Amino acid sequence: MSPPQHPDRSARADELERLIRRHRELYYNRQPEIPDAEFDKLVDELEVLRPESPVLAEVGAAVPEGAELPAKRHKIPMGSLDKVPEDRLEQWAAKAGPLFVVLEKLDGISMEFEYENGQLVDAITRGDGLVGEVVTFNALYCQNVVQRLPLPFTGSVRGEVICRRSVFREHFASRDFANPRNTVSGTVRKKYDDDKLDRPRTLNRLFEVHYYDLIGDGAEFATERRKLEFIREVLKLRLAEVAFDQDLAGVRHIYREYLGENGQGRRRELDYDIDGLVVRADSIERQRELGEINGRPRYAMAYKFPSEAKETILREIHWSLGVGGRVTPVARLEPVEVAGVTVSNATLHNIEYVRGLGVRPGDRVLVERAGDVIPQVLGVVESRGGSEPLPPAECPRCGRPLLAEGKYFRCPNPECAGKVYGDLMRWVGEMEIDALGEKWVAKLIEAELIQDPADLYRLRMEDVRDVVLKPEADREGKRPEESKLAEKIVRNIAETREPPLDRFLAALNIPEFSRQRAQMFIDAGHETLEKIQALTPEAIVLVKGFKEALAKKIAAGITARRDRIASLLAAGVRPQAGTPRTAMEGPLSGMTFCFTGAVKTTNPATGKRWTRKEMQALVEERGGRNVTDVTAGLDYLVMADPDSKSSKAEKARTLGTKVLGEEEFFALITEAR
Repeated sequence: MSPPQHPDRSARADELERLIRRHRELYYNRQPEIPDAEFDKLVDELEVLRPESPVLAEVGAAVPEGAELPAKRHKIPMGSLDKVPEDRLEQWAAKAGPLFVVLEKLDGISMEFEYENGQLVDAITRGDGLVGEVVTFNALYCQNVVQRLPLPFTGSVRGEVICRRSVFREHFASRDFANPRNTVSGTVRKKYDDDKLDRPRTLNRLFEVHYYDLIGDGAEFATERRKLEFIREVLKLRLAEVAFDQDLAGVRHIYREYLGENGQGRRRELDYDIDGLVVRADSIERQRELGEINGRPRYAMAYKFPSEAKETILREIHWSLGVGGRVTPVARLEPVEVAGVTVSNATLHNIEYVRGLGVRPGDRVLVERAGDVIPQVLGVVESRGGSEPLPPAECPRCGRPLLAEGKYFRCPNPECAGKVYGDLMRWVGEMEIDALGEKWVAKLIEAELIQDPADLYRLRMEDVRDVVLKPEADREGKRPEESKLAEKIVRNIAETREPPLDRFLAALNIPEFSRQRAQMFIDAGHETLEKIQALTPEAIVLVKGFKEALAKKIAAGITARRDRIASLLAAGVRPQAGTPRTAMEGPLSGMTFCFTGAVKTTNPATGKRWTRKEMQALVEERGGRNVTDVTAGLDYLVMADPDSKSSKAEKARTLGTKVLGEEEFFALITEAR
């Protein structure tokens, strides 16, 4: 490539070194400000201007000064992969081939797991590739982490810690996390006081580790395939999705399959983020011959997908009142299509993020859908000299002076109309009232038809129709689509009149009280609304996983919601008693199920595709148990294509697990009544 023309090439190279180090540090230790593609451009430019720069040999980011976690040197450096562009792919493959293994390039955080005689010693983040942070205590909570291996292996196994998109949406999207990767990095690397282990550390249970490499004493393999199969079949660890014995044509076919037409390929069906593929030479002998340059292996490369970030104009910064009274900045944008969706609003997280970007109204900015979930502004492409954005001094809804809480601002007024909106949206979200989006909730509030979740159950069809119908619509003639939407809204609301107890409790918007925590109460024998309302802080502390501070907060929250609960009951909402998971019995008792891949079957009752949660609920209702991984003893692996050659399916067959197609699964469920 030809570098941009700069009057002082040396000064530009100095600037590039500073920028690259800064953005590496943000990516690994905090929150990235630019997409990978923009970072790659900086690296490419530096390679041209100053190819001998030591910055090009650096990987990861150094452990931050003053870090609370202990640091530890990796036994063997954790290098990084070079990105090989399409025009150099054949040249690279000719040296590294003829056969390759292809893995998904997971977008999480890399971690090394050190074992001694089969016992886990430490879990260490990548850091700068030489030294990382020890996060063993947190990592132990992650799914697929094994403390004792089935044989006395001594060495290191490397994996990627990820957060699934569905988990991010359910547990983290409303918090101060930009995307699933940022969520993992911020949670796994956080130090907690020993007297506060009840909540933050257990959040690590929502993450998964997928392994992809191994270095060990006496662990010699002829091929990469044998090494990866050793991880999966002998050590019994969760292997990242992999394809073996691929030639260059096969590698390209897999890439096209994941990318798809207009970016809508297999990658879009995944419940986790990948930003490309990792391609490695299968021959270990060839790997030794090729070696490394600047800590980057020449026998492996990153085959990355094109960036989906798009440029657009920032019209204004709007301060929005959200759940819990927190006031946050939102970017109003010139509409732009990003990853198949038209985006006109994007999060700016908080005032520190706004100041860090230096973004102002009128700027040309870069936008992406973080984790294909939440649109966010990544950076400024061109500054237009607008005025500096300042946070409001008063609540944008009620006018009460805002309270500053670190990098956030909060409205202290418990009667604020904006909080009404937040409570209603929490109820709508938890109850999955799909037809009732943010727009219609706001319009119903403006029409003074709803101020509380209980008001939803008192809505009449004509009330909703008057709000939803356009003024110019022909109300006497053929029913327009808006009228059908009104019927759907009312019908969806009615379908939630008898919610499960855990869903009902989570929908009340009690701070720190999720469906998972509600289920923990149910498991402890508090399976009715009456019993839970009677709980004192002293009784909550007796439930496993609840410390004193959290118990007081939840008890106070339940007490504060007594009037809302009474109003909901008066409106005809009847939460169903919960069932302790340990006490559930049924025709599938003792059987375990694991679901994988996108669901293809339509639920005739709803006309929509079944969700994985709904299918898991069918299992639990019949006494079965759901697990997240294929391990020895698993009874059924359920997937759309039972003939799939995926690593999960192959592992299931090796272990003697029955692989069910969706049709077989529903037949089994029908019989198990």
